[in-house]
Amino acid sequence: MPAKNRWNRLYQTVYKGIVALEAGPIDPPLRQLMKSQHASQEELLAIRSSRLQALIDHARHHVSRYRGYPPVLRPEDLNALPFVEKAHIQNRPEEFISRIAGRRLIKKTTGGSTGEPVTIWKDRQAWLWELAATWRGYSWAGIAIGDAQARFWGVPFRERDQRRAQLIDRICHRHRLSAFGFDAEAIDRYIEELRRFQPAYFYGYVSMISEFADHLVRHDLDWRPPLQCIITTSEVLTEPVRLKLEDVFQTRVYNEYGCGELGTIAHECDAGSMHVSAENMIVEIVDGERVCAAGEPGEVVVSELNNRAMPLVRYRLGDFATLSTATCPCGCTLPVLSGIHGRSYDMVRNRRGERFHGELLMYIFEEIKRKGGGLRQFQVIQESLDSFRIRVVPDGEYGPATEALIRKRLREHFGADSEIHFDIVECIEREPSGKMRLVIGLEKKNAEI
Repeated sequence: MPAKNRWNRLYQTVYKGIVALEAGPIDPPLRQLMKSQHASQEELLAIRSSRLQALIDHARHHVSRYRGYPPVLRPEDLNALPFVEKAHIQNRPEEFISRIAGRRLIKKTTGGSTGEPVTIWKDRQAWLWELAATWRGYSWAGIAIGDAQARFWGVPFRERDQRRAQLIDRICHRHRLSAFGFDAEAIDRYIEELRRFQPAYFYGYVSMISEFADHLVRHDLDWRPPLQCIITTSEVLTEPVRLKLEDVFQTRVYNEYGCGELGTIAHECDAGSMHVSAENMIVEIVDGERVCAAGEPGEVVVSELNNRAMPLVRYRLGDFATLSTATCPCGCTLPVLSGIHGRSYDMVRNRRGERFHGELLMYIFEEIKRKGGGLRQFQVIQESLDSFRIRVVPDGEYGPATEALIRKRLREHFGADSEIHFDIVECIEREPSGKMRLVIGLEKKNAEI
């Protein structure tokens, strides 16, 4: 057996052993999920209905938030129940915790839309099913437990949390590349680290992997790791960025969609569809209070089916997407989520009341970069309905012609009188999580005031 395979087997054994000690063996739920991904729609409905009934019954009896809720028999009955907002959990977390939750819980924390953390407690079985769904999704990209991962991610600030992250990284056979201070000098150091580590795949923030690729091209570096794939997450993956990454690294890019509270919600298969982990959660698409028809875009609402410690029923994520009606040629029968459009505060608006997802701006700036506009990085901040501030890290031929083209493109959508201000900066700061927020709409800006 080659040495690399022996190391992967060792890491796989260690990982599975520790997960088994913490929550139980991962192989049984993983085998179940690998089987149910090909189940008929009737079989999937039966699985989801059974888990939903059990969850609601538990919540009605043991969680104060859900006392008085009616019994729910099928997923379509959920639309009679109220939504759960992030603010509800931030302000009254005790209302969501089961009085028989137990002590051995997993703490999951993520940043809210105002930067305030949202903390969820998850029981060990729910965590085990979350892990199993993640590894099933990775298997569609040809990745197995134990494969070496280069992780383009944030790093905890506290020393104790850093030590814990390092231990988890070691167990999971991954090498973390910090999203903080991600400059040219750091990238050169990361390249040498990856030469030694020899990752099987990249995983992490879209913006960070994209910047890594830009650095290799900009400095004409011929080193490329022989990757099985790249898995992107946490930020919107646009088609131009996908094509760039696939061209630079000569491998396939797979997208992942999820959130810190719930884990991964959907993974991309080899046919390019984003399949929902339907055995673990029910995804609804809503427009205000109304449930959208299949194929109609709206806001993502999720009910997690396994977590008895802190049930989340009809939890609004603030993302926008569409549930597709298409049948995927890959043979997987799980629902397909399409048109994933990031957070509500990535939206920009004009005085006519039209809303545009930030992806519109991404395409505008990608076009300008292709035309040699001298843009290394950018950030768009909508300050009012007809005023924008553009923060630019220039490169090459940036100048008045570039700014004139940006003004022209923005005014086509936001009015001829729109004010466009430019700030030349050395870098675009990342958020505390390490993510790069390239478009900040009025919702996000007003929340910070």
